[in-house]
Amino acid sequence: MTQRVPIRMNVANALQWLGTLYRNPADAIKEHVSNAIDEHLKAQAAIGAKACCTVTFRLEKRQVEIAYPYGMTREEFQGALQRVADSAKRRSKVVQIGQLGIGIFGFQQIGRKCAFFSRKDLSSPTIRVTLREGWDKAEFDAARKHESLDSPGIRILISELKFDPTKPRGPLAAEKLARLITDKFGSHLSSGRLAAEVWVGAHLHVVQAPSIDLPRIGRGLEHIRIAGPRDHVARLLFFFDPSGKAVVSVRHAGVVVVEDLKLVNAYGLEDSVYTSGYVRGFIDADFLRPLPARTGFDENEDWVALLSLLDRHRPQIEAEVEQLRTEEREKELSGIQRQAVQLAREILDLEDFRDLELPGGLAKAHAVTGNGRAEPAGRQTAERSQQPGDHPDPRGPRIRYSELAFQEGARRHSRYVAGVVEANTLNSDYQREVAGGTESKLAYATLVIGKEAIGFNDKSGASEEQLEKLLTFHFTLKRRIGRNGRSEKRPARERAK
Repeated sequence: MTQRVPIRMNVANALQWLGTLYRNPADAIKEHVSNAIDEHLKAQAAIGAKACCTVTFRLEKRQVEIAYPYGMTREEFQGALQRVADSAKRRSKVVQIGQLGIGIFGFQQIGRKCAFFSRKDLSSPTIRVTLREGWDKAEFDAARKHESLDSPGIRILISELKFDPTKPRGPLAAEKLARLITDKFGSHLSSGRLAAEVWVGAHLHVVQAPSIDLPRIGRGLEHIRIAGPRDHVARLLFFFDPSGKAVVSVRHAGVVVVEDLKLVNAYGLEDSVYTSGYVRGFIDADFLRPLPARTGFDENEDWVALLSLLDRHRPQIEAEVEQLRTEEREKELSGIQRQAVQLAREILDLEDFRDLELPGGLAKAHAVTGNGRAEPAGRQTAERSQQPGDHPDPRGPRIRYSELAFQEGARRHSRYVAGVVEANTLNSDYQREVAGGTESKLAYATLVIGKEAIGFNDKSGASEEQLEKLLTFHFTLKRRIGRNGRSEKRPARERAK
């Protein structure tokens, strides 16, 4: 005969453990922002909401205070405490942020005692509810006169702190908390539903709504219906970020749950354009089921349906990103071209290069000749000035710099053709230098412009091979010399010799 043995639990220990599900104190305390927004959304549905829900944090050495304008009755508090890990919000017709009703115990990451002073409306008194670390009971009292709230709302005091929250580099630093609220609740801040402020003494940190000034991509995908028995809608908000360091987040009820899509098992999408760093934005999926403390989502059929939808629209996003990356490269090259030509002109204006004949667009300023007349220094010959692309004004802007793959292969660094200095993108020195950032790209472009200006003086073309070898020597030497002036480390076997 099967015997059924009841499972018993130490409630106090379990409640203490629930309070540690959050990653850090700032993540735990921000749960009160979630609760405030949920109450605001409920009030909006009942046509009794304020224009904006303001959440205020006050960080002091001995206590942390949180306040917002929606309170609870004694009965509502009792109901919440008797449904831990089974929140009534799950059955609400209004989409709610909170799902498990465990955020109330997150105070244990900050202090050992938490008191709630709550007033539902003007006709209700202020009640006081006290929770303590290691206790499995809540204390309910009427608030003292000096503790009573003047208007409806809730005031939360966390005391017997485990650290000093006013330290600028502490686990609950004001800037860290403000940034977390911006990152997690950006959509609510942008819509005006939420305002938040963090006080440390008399110093105020206003939580700013996020601002994204980047080109939109994925237009037409803002609201996509997911095929299936349930009437699910996903909302995609994507931007092109040329930095290559952007992330795509997944939100539930406007709050970020998955901060970066590449950190989850997304069935191949973690290696796609969505996680390339060139797409910044959000996937809003209120139909998903968040895991405890919103550390991720339940990977059920709804999650798989969302990933299938993203995969279906991936080609469109890839094409748009590639187009914008091409435009960004052209824009960057145009800027480098202007700087490199200008820098080459300035260097070639130095005394050491006064005797050079230069291509049109690079010739130096007018110099005084022996007969006292001002003539362009390093003048072009009649033969050279007839070359296509050479500008009749020796300091004219005609000369250009471009980058392309040479059909003959990777050996040559550059060439001068019809007023254009062309850099070979197949050359290994080019590829290493452009990977070093803007300054390295500018230096490379200026160097090959200088090389072609010097080679312009050789009518026979015999110096081309020597200049190419000199560039190869230069970049080989550069690779072997470390930033601190010491040689690159050799293998241990060679050092032993």
